[in-house]
Amino acid sequence: MLPAAAVCALLIPCAAAQAAFIQYSFTGTVGGANGALRSDLPVGSTMTGTFSFEDTTSSTGVGRYPGAVQSFSLNIGSYSVSFDPAGDVNLVRITDNPSGDLWRLRTSVMGPGIGQYSPTEFRLDLEDEDGLAITGSGLQDPPSLGALTSTQWRLVFEDATGSMVRVQGVMNSLTAVPLPASVLLFGAGLISLVGLGAGGLRNLRGAKA
Repeated sequence: MLPAAAVCALLIPCAAAQAAFIQYSFTGTVGGANGALRSDLPVGSTMTGTFSFEDTTSSTGVGRYPGAVQSFSLNIGSYSVSFDPAGDVNLVRITDNPSGDLWRLRTSVMGPGIGQYSPTEFRLDLEDEDGLAITGSGLQDPPSLGALTSTQWRLVFEDATGSMVRVQGVMNSLTAVPLPASVLLFGAGLISLVGLGAGGLRNLRGAKA
């Protein structure tokens, strides 16, 4: 009974942790860039990265979850940007509508400048024109890319005068990152220790009898 209870006790917090913290890795392709960015971020380049969000984030309106994004990174060739926790953009938006579904992630980013432009914001729009990919407006995992009609992303840059340029493209893959193996091994080891302790307790009681 004790090992079984330990298993349940371990599984409950692990499941809760997984449910609250959602992490994804992704790949994509550059489909276009403004003139100032073309030489450094050419069309056809591969884009890779990760993001995570808290699915327990409270909404401030139907389908709007500010502050949900917890981490972000993006690489295009040797160029990289990362999550800017001090930025003013951090939002996951969910739209469930018969005329079209939307799963949107927007976040402030920081990274090296290109010419006079500095990276400021990343935006991902996963859309389904048929309105079948998303159920409800609660904060949820992004839909499967195969169920969507559009998987557009953009990385926005801005200069000192407020003039903006961007690089953009399509997302080709989006994969949930599993619970780290170290966590699973820790849980398995703890369960084994509990089992050994229970066995020793039974042996002690048998000796006293």
